[in-house]
Amino acid sequence: MSRHLRQLGWFVLIWALSVLAVGTVGLLIRMILH
Repeated sequence: MSRHLRQLGWFVLIWALSVLAVGTVGLLIRMILH
C-alpha cells in the first residue's frame, strides 16, 4: 500500500511539474506575441 502511495506521489509531482512548465511556456509565448 505504501509503495502504491509513493508511486501516486511521484505521478502527482511529475504531473504538477509538467502543468507548471506548460503554463510558463504559454505565458512566455503570450508575452512575446503581445
